[in-house]
Amino acid sequence: MRTGGRAEPGKELRLRRALIMRMEPDQRVRIEVVSSECPLMKEGATVYLNGPLIDYERSAPVCVSALVGIYPWVMTARFGIESEKLGHTPAGYRLCCPDKLVEFSITACTESGAHP
Repeated sequence: MRTGGRAEPGKELRLRRALIMRMEPDQRVRIEVVSSECPLMKEGATVYLNGPLIDYERSAPVCVSALVGIYPWVMTARFGIESEKLGHTPAGYRLCCPDKLVEFSITACTESGAHP
């Protein structure tokens, strides 16, 4: 039964879950500091993400302000989107933190699976 143009609550929830399941990424993401004038982020430092989680065992410390600023590109890499309009090159996405002190390279890892 439909009411007010909306699907039944149980059916709507099942539909949402099905869409989420199909959209869930399984690519790991590698964020590398290419150059840095910031004392908090050293050149060559690398952060690895397994889905939405930081792989603390393999990752260097990360500045949360920088992570928030570059997160839209992290998500595109996580979902396997390689858009030239968003600045993707064969080397991945290259961009700076909001303070413009650190330049990052963001790439999807070749390893499969969201979790080790």
